[in-house]
Amino acid sequence: MNLKDIFSSYRGKIDNLDLELIISHVMKKTREFVLIHLEQKITKNQELKTKNLIARRLKHEPLAYILGQKEFFGLPFKVNKHTLIPRPETELLVERAISDMRHATSDKNYSIVDVGTGSGNIIISLACNMKHKACNKFYGIDLSSGALKIAKQNARLNKVEKKVKFIKGDLLSPVISNPQSVIRKSKELIIIANLPYLSKKIYNATLPNVKNFEPKSALYSAKEGLAHYKKLFSQISKLSSVNSHQFTVFLEFSPEQKIKLDKLAKNFFPKAKLKFQRDLGGKWRILEIKI
Repeated sequence: MNLKDIFSSYRGKIDNLDLELIISHVMKKTREFVLIHLEQKITKNQELKTKNLIARRLKHEPLAYILGQKEFFGLPFKVNKHTLIPRPETELLVERAISDMRHATSDKNYSIVDVGTGSGNIIISLACNMKHKACNKFYGIDLSSGALKIAKQNARLNKVEKKVKFIKGDLLSPVISNPQSVIRKSKELIIIANLPYLSKKIYNATLPNVKNFEPKSALYSAKEGLAHYKKLFSQISKLSSVNSHQFTVFLEFSPEQKIKLDKLAKNFFPKAKLKFQRDLGGKWRILEIKI
């Protein structure tokens, strides 16, 4: 069997791009190579593996899990059932943090904490792109041991394993219990959070490739999707009350939550400056809080 035979067998049954990427993955060749060399014969083992991966895709398993990798912010990231698949809209969260740091002064030392780090895509992207010498402390916190294992692999994959430290814990609890381990000698703490924010109604309406495969713990949150952020705000409020540091918080949310999130943030941080930002689709997506 050659590549042309594979394409003929599955034409109309699976998305062409998905098929091309699966074959490229099995053959360890580029997609361009596959498209140019349609007469290339494949081994029996490659044929069986290709058919197995296609069968998984036909059952709605996300392509990122099948390939074991997803690109984010121009960087490769390993993903598996323990991690949420990085979304394009989350790149805006990284962009906002990088943009904010362009105004950093050299007399400050910054610590950056990614709460609910998952695959580590956010904090690793920041570590790879933030070159300002004042920002040299990067932390990723997650409650899932499986997610942290992948995050550490991704740090090595992107050559920032010496810059990023991963900690197991519930949101900011490791920082609250031992603030000196993270914010010692820092004058400002930047907190990045893409926490679970889907309400029960929205989670139940998600497509099978999301609901049946991605970890519910990384998607669903009680209290109309805001339970995790309420807990995070409570932790930040507690931390800021006993520390003289400046705090900047960047978080991602679901567009319909803007009004309630605005009210929630103001209840915890009445003197803070809040700034909302839309994503490329024109939907409210990012909240910046300066405390």
